[in-house]
Amino acid sequence: MYIDPIKAGYFYNNENEKTKLNWFCYEYAFVLYKNIMEAKTLKKYRKKNSHEQIVNFCVYFSKEIKRSIYEKLAGIVETITFYEEYAGEYYPNNTSGENYLLLNVATKAWDELLSNCVNCPTRCISEMNKKCILFDQLDENEFLR
Repeated sequence: MYIDPIKAGYFYNNENEKTKLNWFCYEYAFVLYKNIMEAKTLKKYRKKNSHEQIVNFCVYFSKEIKRSIYEKLAGIVETITFYEEYAGEYYPNNTSGENYLLLNVATKAWDELLSNCVNCPTRCISEMNKKCILFDQLDENEFLR
């Protein structure tokens, strides 16, 4: 058991931002982090970036994915799209190949999270603008995974 490296507080600045969508992004950031740390294809990436840099990227990327969620819900695209710019804007010196490796891991993390969402009663996407009490529960207790 270890303390979650992704802090829920990274996803809200005030009470109004404690939404189910932001909770979903928090959960996604954690799953993305776990997948990055385990991916054999990202061994060079982990050597090149500090733990803090990886955590910051996961938080950034999970917030960027909101754009893709909104596009999907608005009917602009048929499936969630992981744009190369999500990685490229954060790591402007990356090659396309490096971004591709990150996006593959990000897609795997997405699929993993969604497989857990199937049975979850929180309904983070369908009720995305509603308050998520899980943030308050974390604020009250230290959260261990």
